[in-house]
Amino acid sequence: MFATLKFVDGNEVSDTILAKRMRLFCNKLDRKVKGHFAVKKGNRLQKFVYVEKGRSRQNKHVHIFTKGKTLKETKEIFNKANEIWQTIHMASDFQFDLIESNEGIKGYCTKELDTIDTDLLLTDCTHL
Repeated sequence: MFATLKFVDGNEVSDTILAKRMRLFCNKLDRKVKGHFAVKKGNRLQKFVYVEKGRSRQNKHVHIFTKGKTLKETKEIFNKANEIWQTIHMASDFQFDLIESNEGIKGYCTKELDTIDTDLLLTDCTHL
C-alpha cells in the first residue's frame, strides 16, 4: 500500500515537528494494528516513510509504503490509518492506494534526492 499524508502547514512545518508528528502517527498505527504488547516487544508494521518537499521545495508531505503480513492486517492498516491521521495536529489530506505494480513507484520516493545531504527517509518511522 502507498499513502500520501499532507499537513495544513506543509509550507511552514519544521523538520523536527514533522518528524515528531510522524513518529506519533506511526506509533499509534503500530499499536492499533499490532497491539500494545507486540509493539513493546519490537513487533511493528513493515514500512518505509519518506519526506517530500514538492515542486516548490517548500510544501512538506510524507509518503509511506507498507503492507500487512496477512490480508486481515492489511485491511486493518487501511481502515485505521486515515482515522489515526485525523487525530494528528495540523493533519490535512490522506490518500491511500493499493500498489498493483512496482514499476511506477521504484524511483518515486527518491526523486528529490538531488544533493548528498538530502534527508528523505524518516529512519525513526521506518521498520523492516
